[in-house]
Amino acid sequence: MIEIVLCTDDNYVMPTAVLMTSIAASNPEAQIHYNIISAGLSQNAQDTLSRNLINSSFGISFYTIDESYLKDCPIRRGEHVSIATYFRLLLPTILPKEIDKVLYIDGDIICLDSLKELWETPLENFSAAAVPDMRCNDIRVLNRLSFNRADDYFNAGVMLINLDWWRKNDIQNKSIKFISENRDICKFHDQDALNVVLHGTIQTLSIRFNLQEHFFEPFENQFIDKVYLNDMEEAKVNATLIHYTGYKKPWHKECVNPLKSIWRHFYSKTEWKNKKLVYRYTGFRHVKYEIRTLFDKFGLIKSRNFYKGLDFSNIEQELFKKIHD
Repeated sequence: MIEIVLCTDDNYVMPTAVLMTSIAASNPEAQIHYNIISAGLSQNAQDTLSRNLINSSFGISFYTIDESYLKDCPIRRGEHVSIATYFRLLLPTILPKEIDKVLYIDGDIICLDSLKELWETPLENFSAAAVPDMRCNDIRVLNRLSFNRADDYFNAGVMLINLDWWRKNDIQNKSIKFISENRDICKFHDQDALNVVLHGTIQTLSIRFNLQEHFFEPFENQFIDKVYLNDMEEAKVNATLIHYTGYKKPWHKECVNPLKSIWRHFYSKTEWKNKKLVYRYTGFRHVKYEIRTLFDKFGLIKSRNFYKGLDFSNIEQELFKKIHD
């Protein structure tokens, strides 16, 4: 049984359901149990997610956390995350003791292949297994967290977590304590805290298990060591999990992610398929966006689209081949 953890709230039910739909399509023979963590989902939201199990061998459980445990965890004005990003810190105490290992997956991800290999990754004395972040070797990140230049920084959007290890080493309280004492340092929320608290105990996974958006930028724009280059290039055409890490998600009309059509393919398989995509920006920000788009179209300003002029059709075609409907 693959134990998967998804943290969500009522506003993130749709992306979570799209992720579940992609997992079911890519793992038709697997036995999967979802552990849904929230601060209190409505009954309608719970029913919606339960309808998206699809496979009869899939199960689901809902857990409600007390947000007061996270009172010192900041969400700054204008950020694209909610307090739900910190929920994974509470897994050691909210999940039953008999669950000793879980696969945590962010809600802005889709699955294109079997999770069996990832689930069976040996953890032994590791706290978790994770993929290098797209800012993995960014000296600004390393300096902010007082890491050495040779250190790596992982992305917490996909984590195979050794829950027994977390419980024995009190990772929940250590992480929350670090955040409360270093609010200004934790620019990337609990991901920064986990990188510090779990430093030196992470099993590194292939990038195909967490293919992040900015890995598609030209290599000269990357913040990751060249030793990862071959892995990164192979992951682009053989990804198991695609992570839409940008501010503009594939359910936003403004999204420029080169693989947004793949996410939207799974969206078309859900009960939201007849609902139009929404704009991320509203009001004055939307007007500003439309003006910039118009000026960009006529070459009057420098485009903010990292991928403009680049051809990703071959990568897109290879990844679409992995989709099982």
